[in-house]
Amino acid sequence: MKKIIGLAALTILVGCSANQPKQPELNDTQACMTYRSMMTAPMAPDAMQRLREACEQSRERPAEIL
Repeated sequence: MKKIIGLAALTILVGCSANQPKQPELNDTQACMTYRSMMTAPMAPDAMQRLREACEQSRERPAEIL
């Protein structure tokens, strides 16, 4: 009986500690995903600035319905 209770407790603990899939950010637009993916790329500073501004502007626009 103790083994069953211990096994059940262990199963519950393992299930609770499992990584949950990360929810995408609500303001995660295509422009922001592009900006984040290019942050470590060797780019000219002005090109990086344009990507950042495009991300900020896309967050200000209302969400488009697909």
